[in-house]
Amino acid sequence: MKLFSKTIFLMMAIVLSMSNNSYAGSAFGSAEDILFANKLWSVMSANKLVGKQAKPLKPFFGGAKPHGMILELAYQNLILGNNSGFIVVKRNYDKDGATVESVSKNRLKYLSSITVMYQRETGYDPENLNWFWAKYTPDGTLFTKGTTPLAGKVAKGKSREETKGCLFCHSSAGGGDYIFYPQIKLPGHKYGR
Repeated sequence: MKLFSKTIFLMMAIVLSMSNNSYAGSAFGSAEDILFANKLWSVMSANKLVGKQAKPLKPFFGGAKPHGMILELAYQNLILGNNSGFIVVKRNYDKDGATVESVSKNRLKYLSSITVMYQRETGYDPENLNWFWAKYTPDGTLFTKGTTPLAGKVAKGKSREETKGCLFCHSSAGGGDYIFYPQIKLPGHKYGR
């Protein structure tokens, strides 16, 4: 009976802690999202897009929160499982002393996060071009909002008005492709620019 009471108490505590999390039941941060984000990190690492062996790119000034003020962009098609999707990797540099010059000399010292948008298979999120979003620390650990990992449809609400975060911000990008950089062209997308 004591074991049963402890189990019930533990289950109630978990439910209460979830209800206090404003992102509970959200469209992102699920176990499936975390698993996918971990697989994505492995494939990006193997393709030298992230990690200590990442190909150096040309850093530039021009970021804003939640990204770094100094950025590097990588973009290409990337195969993950049975899906060949377009990926945009943004390496964010905003630690104290980060400048284009200092980042060029020592990327690992100034790298604060890596934000990724990866176009998943048809049907994943057709309202938003099937983009999967993730924010990683330099070692590949997912950032969290509260206790919710930032991976998946970040932060898709039940309505357009409730949608915030990656989806909300990137939906305002010109061209309807969720990409702010006009030099990056989403393959197969019809542009009206």
